[in-house]
Amino acid sequence: MQAMDVNDSHGMKSTELGKAVKAAVAHVLPGHGMSVTSEDAAMQATAKVFGAIQGHWLSACLGVMLQLKIADILVDQAGSSSSHAIAPAGQNGAPAAANGHASAASDSTGMSIDQHEMLDEHPGRKFTPNAATVQLVQGEDPSLGHMASHLINPPKWDAWKVLPQAVQQGKTAFVLAHGMDVYEYGEAAEHAGYGEEFMKAMSYFTRHSLAGGATSLKDAYDWAGARVVLDVGGGRGELLSSAMSWAGQQCRGLLLDRQMVIDSIDIPGMFEAKGVTGAAGRLTLMSGDVRQPFPQQAQQAQVDTLLMKHFLSAFSDEDCALILKHCREVLAPGGSILLLQTLVPEAGDRQHNTCEDGVAPGLFAIEILAQCPGGAWRTLSEWQALFSAAGLRLAANTTVGCNMNLMTFKAQ
Repeated sequence: MQAMDVNDSHGMKSTELGKAVKAAVAHVLPGHGMSVTSEDAAMQATAKVFGAIQGHWLSACLGVMLQLKIADILVDQAGSSSSHAIAPAGQNGAPAAANGHASAASDSTGMSIDQHEMLDEHPGRKFTPNAATVQLVQGEDPSLGHMASHLINPPKWDAWKVLPQAVQQGKTAFVLAHGMDVYEYGEAAEHAGYGEEFMKAMSYFTRHSLAGGATSLKDAYDWAGARVVLDVGGGRGELLSSAMSWAGQQCRGLLLDRQMVIDSIDIPGMFEAKGVTGAAGRLTLMSGDVRQPFPQQAQQAQVDTLLMKHFLSAFSDEDCALILKHCREVLAPGGSILLLQTLVPEAGDRQHNTCEDGVAPGLFAIEILAQCPGGAWRTLSEWQALFSAAGLRLAANTTVGCNMNLMTFKAQ
């Protein structure tokens, strides 16, 4: 299929999405990991394609597991549970006939998921939770369950269904499917559940991405020198609260995000709980559109450390240039911009297809392109080019946590 070079209203070209799809396939299929004993090249190629096909089915089974809250049920119940016990609990009193269908779905889902070690199956179609099951529980605290549910929930699947048309027409798939972008969708009152799940997913991903690995974010940067830290697109403060706790009591923090996000921040639960004493008096919460000049509080704060984690990747190159301009306007002389991103491998690099935790950057890049107008996870060279055009040079680049890089940029 040949993509048309057509700009949509968000400035994204179909060729960008088409190229990214091809790049992701090139990165992921060769290292898919299926065991192939035949030396026949055609058979190996066939096995790779079947691996990709079956990945779709596995995601669908995981979606059933999440929607029926099977992980929550298994963890809550002592001992093993049958599919007949699981399905009614997940159906909230649905009629018996419906529960029969749900039970059958639980059977097939359970066996499929068991083969990939997300729960354990025993004789008689009994199931028990394991370490992966526990991570999929969708409780009050942000979890992998919220992240997984957000990434494969129906609104996201609707976008993937129209990906071929999006490539051909130069549209953002989510906009094509829903008539609005992903942020507008999440802010709509009728989609409140979607918005809350998104916030929990992002809080989890921040916490998870900075865990593990040979070098922690705490050790990768001299936080003791940070006096005023601004987190642009900082969500509910998962990253900023950690940075302020590492920097010490002299550090003040600013967080800029959308108003609905700002309204949901729990200062005692997020900041005070991490040892940021007197957080309410040291913290400035601001709402605004990052494509407009930042609020006056940021302009006057003399920011020496500016954070952005998986934020710029939601924007087109043109919007990134505008946002970086606004970042420079509030950055004090000698200040640093800390960009935390999972890096997509450079063209031809198949040694970094998958991170320590299993995250495949090339596929995540397609997810961002499909959901966010013009957005993309990028390679290191692409980030350098964007920042260089804004008058910023790469001063340091360190792998941190289990799937991220900390890139430190300073004025040229």
